[in-house]
Amino acid sequence: MRYAALGGLGISRGLEFELLHPDAERDDRWRAPAGVALGFVLLVSGSLAAIALTASFVVAGADLRLLLRGFAAAGIAESVYGYALVSTRVRRSLRHYAALEAGTAALHLLAAVGLARLWGLPGAYAGLALANLAGLAAASPWLELRPRWSPETLGRLLRRGVPIALTGVTGVLLLTADRWIVAGWGGATMLGYYAFAGSVATAATALALVVRTVVFADVYGEAQAGEAATAVRAHLERAVLPFARLLPPLLGALSLAVGPLVSRGMPGYAAAIPAARLFFLGGAAMGIVSLGSLGAVAAGLQRRLPMYGLMALAVTVGLALLALRLGLGLEGVAGASVAGFVVFAAAVLRLDVREAGFARPGRFVAMALLPVVWCTAAVAVAGRLPGHDARSTTAALALYALLLLPLSPTWRTEWRRLRP
Repeated sequence: MRYAALGGLGISRGLEFELLHPDAERDDRWRAPAGVALGFVLLVSGSLAAIALTASFVVAGADLRLLLRGFAAAGIAESVYGYALVSTRVRRSLRHYAALEAGTAALHLLAAVGLARLWGLPGAYAGLALANLAGLAAASPWLELRPRWSPETLGRLLRRGVPIALTGVTGVLLLTADRWIVAGWGGATMLGYYAFAGSVATAATALALVVRTVVFADVYGEAQAGEAATAVRAHLERAVLPFARLLPPLLGALSLAVGPLVSRGMPGYAAAIPAARLFFLGGAAMGIVSLGSLGAVAAGLQRRLPMYGLMALAVTVGLALLALRLGLGLEGVAGASVAGFVVFAAAVLRLDVREAGFARPGRFVAMALLPVVWCTAAVAVAGRLPGHDARSTTAALALYALLLLPLSPTWRTEWRRLRP
């Protein structure tokens, strides 16, 4: 499902920007960006669904046939629901967006579990599709639901969307390349520990998506209405810097608390604890990438993002192989992954800072990323204390807090910036 979403060529990101243009609601409805985006989403998701459905009658094995048919049904519903989310965020309030997301998530749970109890796995697939369709129906009063076609408008949407889709591809590779290396080096068991370590830290990246959802309309709207440089500068000061300076210290503290939780609740995965701690900070770095990319898109510089992702991928792969050769284990590979994320964040931030016109872009980027790097090192040091019980975790948190004292002046600055 996630890979199939890349077939949309980032059109939803182009639609976000286009809908905030002052002329988005032009009289010529056949050129309206929302209708054109819907038509393209239906074309792509429908084609993929048709391929999957056709293949389901050819492949051997009942499980694979079921999987392909479930994908065919749920893929279209999820793609159109994604279009509904973009339109809702731009055309309605955050309250509408939050209610739509929360309501649909609840329906996913109820429908998938409820129908699975009746019909097994096919019921779960059906519940996934029905929940998305229900969310689409709830949002229908403010959506453009008539597919349109305009090569000119589609071209504008894809000129912004395709580079972001390519960045998404490199992002997927960046998030999974280290896992392929671990699997090839140490086999399925080692991969299981490492994948578990990555899974417990996904909340850090999710926080960045929350912030992005809140601020993208302001950033794109300001860029459409005036100087893009002014919009990017305001975004850096208003969202990126507070996120980069305040979140890593908190995530570092949470990462140290993972030890006793995992050792008590899932003791079989205790070997994954050191890597999981570092992944929390890696999520913060990827969050900075996500927020920084908003500024690049607002300034029309999105074509450079895939190249930055490939550069970060090369760093991750090279350092991960080196870590395994040096016998640093899963923690070393996780550190290599964090290094790749930081390189990606540095490249994106430098692009934004140069566009915003800051006098010393290199210093700005270094100071913005210092908390992530510093907190990663502090977590690695504090995590060296033996044991995962309450006493050892308290000692680790105390050492971590002591190591973070040099960063405390920046916390007060960003907190004052956030309060208004």
